[in-house]
Amino acid sequence: MIKRLFLFISAIIALLLTSCLKDTYNMKMLSKQAYISPTLAISAVTGDVSFSDAVKSNDTVVFDQNKFVTLVFKKNSVVDLKLTDFTKGSVIKKTAIINPTTFNMNLNDVLRHITGDFLFLNPSIKFNYTNSFQDSVKVNLIASGQNNGKSIPLNLLPFSLVKPNIPVQQEVTATYVIDKNNSNLKNLISLPPETINFSGTVILTSSVKSDTAGNNILGSNHLLGSVEVDVPLDLTINNLQYTDTVDNFLKDNGNDKNPVSPENFQFLRINLSAKNGFPLGVSVKMSLYDSVTKSVKSTVDATGILKPAPVDSNGKSSGVTESTATIEFTRDFFSVVNKADKIIFRFTLNSPGSGSDEVKIYSDYRINFKASLVVKPEINLN
Repeated sequence: MIKRLFLFISAIIALLLTSCLKDTYNMKMLSKQAYISPTLAISAVTGDVSFSDAVKSNDTVVFDQNKFVTLVFKKNSVVDLKLTDFTKGSVIKKTAIINPTTFNMNLNDVLRHITGDFLFLNPSIKFNYTNSFQDSVKVNLIASGQNNGKSIPLNLLPFSLVKPNIPVQQEVTATYVIDKNNSNLKNLISLPPETINFSGTVILTSSVKSDTAGNNILGSNHLLGSVEVDVPLDLTINNLQYTDTVDNFLKDNGNDKNPVSPENFQFLRINLSAKNGFPLGVSVKMSLYDSVTKSVKSTVDATGILKPAPVDSNGKSSGVTESTATIEFTRDFFSVVNKADKIIFRFTLNSPGSGSDEVKIYSDYRINFKASLVVKPEINLN
């Protein structure tokens, strides 16, 4: 009730300052009237927001020099092996175990709200390592992504590491890149995973046999490796839905009395016009939900509230798309407000081409919008 009262007070203040009154009343007759129903058109509010206004660059969200957006996740010490760890196999060829490691992507809170299809087109895993073994080292890295009981394997073939040039070079630092060209990474990342599990083996093959230890003793004989998962926001989105449920903040708690209640509105309408520089279309639904009967009481549907910006052949936005939409809350909607204890918000995103076109997200994409409120309340002055 407090929020409804705030809405009413805000509307009256805005009316006094900036709005126009569609219907007029003889103020001298107000003492004789117990009921008025004006149509109030409250002047538009405007806004301008970019991706970088909403999401700041940090260790996880990275904007490159061209303002392209990439998500970065890092895990240290995935591999930490010394010569004594190579205990299985022959003197010439020995094997060490990469202990199972879980990489939590920390997306649980987001993923439980998401349905629909999207595909990240160019993710990569950078296996960054420092190697001081002078002999041949081959890594068999086994990984898989998990989400809600579903698992997708990486399907990466074993790969060899760069060796140091002993004795001139005691160790070498290098990177092995895992991507869509040598693995199933694109589908693994697009699962999307709550966690990525790593394990595997490392095979050390000696080219020269020592009389004492069976291995060359030059160098410190240490392999240290970490992983960096890079997810550029280069993707396709088809009917991706984000759903969230909140307490019904419109519901009358019975503590206050006010001449204006939601059910007393003949209508409340928001007129929205926007210039969308994002290559994503947006639709919104707001449903009154009764969690006891598990039923939806009423829904406000703002389909196509934003239409996607056009994209060029590389998937980058090439302009803006202007769109207009009306979100209308009817008397029927207000009449069942008190019969619902929850409100469900459902946001749907689509890339152009009915979700099939590639899009790239840049930090300077903007939305410029203008919104106006039109209300027709029934005010009982008794």
